[in-house]
Amino acid sequence: MTTTIRSIKITPTDTITTLNLDESNIGTDICAAIGCSMFDVVGLADDIDLFVDDEGLINGSTLNLPATVLAHRLGSPTVIFGTAIAVSVTPDGETVGLTDRQLERIQTAFAQKPDTGTVDALVESLSPLPTIVGMLRNI
Repeated sequence: MTTTIRSIKITPTDTITTLNLDESNIGTDICAAIGCSMFDVVGLADDIDLFVDDEGLINGSTLNLPATVLAHRLGSPTVIFGTAIAVSVTPDGETVGLTDRQLERIQTAFAQKPDTGTVDALVESLSPLPTIVGMLRNI
């Protein structure tokens, strides 16, 4: 019997979809969904992890503004390039499916306009990218 892990796939083009990953092939499924050969994990609040392309910044991947805003809103001021996958994590570091509460927290974060503190943190973290900074100041 195959166990699936409920996750959210977030693309740079604002496409946000539910994705079920195969627990027995989690690494392979994540690499395929992201389109990468190596991934990294960004830890967020409420035991939510974002799997991201480890080489997204250097391989020409597109800035993922939705995932970057989500990361900032959930406590990790980082910039994300390429597709991201949101999952849950146990206290032992095991990847598991998102709970209903975590899914709701992610959906709420996407539905609300970022507050001033989040926008300021985004501007600071994106400052090496001058064209993006101008766009963010107009949010």
